[in-house]
Amino acid sequence: MKPNVSLGQTFLAILISFIFITITSLSVLLGAVILPLVVYYLLNIKHKSNYHFWLIFISFMLPAFLFLTPVVWMWFVVLYILTAVLYHTLSKGFSQELTLFYGTFALMLSVVGGLNLLQMTGIINPLADTYTDVRNWYVEQVEDVDVLNFAALDADLFRTALDQLFIQLPAFITVASFFVVLYTVLMLRLLLQNKELQAWPYMSFKDWAFPRFILYLFFILYIISLFTSNDDTFGTIISNAYVVVEWAVFLHGLSFAYFFFLEKKLNKVVAILLLIPLAILRPLTIIIGLLEMVFRFRLLMKQKRK
Repeated sequence: MKPNVSLGQTFLAILISFIFITITSLSVLLGAVILPLVVYYLLNIKHKSNYHFWLIFISFMLPAFLFLTPVVWMWFVVLYILTAVLYHTLSKGFSQELTLFYGTFALMLSVVGGLNLLQMTGIINPLADTYTDVRNWYVEQVEDVDVLNFAALDADLFRTALDQLFIQLPAFITVASFFVVLYTVLMLRLLLQNKELQAWPYMSFKDWAFPRFILYLFFILYIISLFTSNDDTFGTIISNAYVVVEWAVFLHGLSFAYFFFLEKKLNKVVAILLLIPLAILRPLTIIIGLLEMVFRFRLLMKQKRK
């Protein structure tokens, strides 16, 4: 039988969660940095007692509804959803790669759903209104710079670029969610060493290979995007889907580059350092990913090795 969770551990979990939410409310970046530590503690609580895990949730949410802002308890709900999903993948023995998939979409859907709920209830201003204010301020700065002749900047082009970024906000939230979950999972691997709760089985980054279906989806979305506009809902969906698939191709290209360097007997440290310029030169890495998917260089090199 799993040991019960003491009252002290319960209160400590509530305190840790409150500190995390307070920091996240001030800075999402700092919140993401300490996220693995909070998730690790909650994972241990859930592993020992599912009852105490949800008791902590209820114990925090009840006063939060009464005394704290909705943004605070939204972050707490997001934290609990992510922890529950990660624990499920651990208990079921899912691979690390499948965990990244589940964790990414759980975090993305939680954040997007929470933001929509806060907007619908009028707790926060519509993001479109906030974005319009920020965009107008930036455009004013660009126009001022142009007037002072410090640089020749096209205000209309700048405004269009900002509009495109806002339209693709769900896609960028998805990409950001992936990297937050990746960081969290990698940190949890270190924290879960020699513990009752075993970390996920995983494959090396050099073996990360997305299915060829991603290649077909990339070109289908690209062709459709040529005949759609971001002014309608369908065009917005296509635009966001294209960004997410493009990032998948980017990771595929980066993985293949790492595989190629190791196949050429480069030192692992040198191979990792060579990935840095490829990560910066994202368009080049996307082309590498597309070429690998088309010609299957990885498979040919493996066959040649045999």
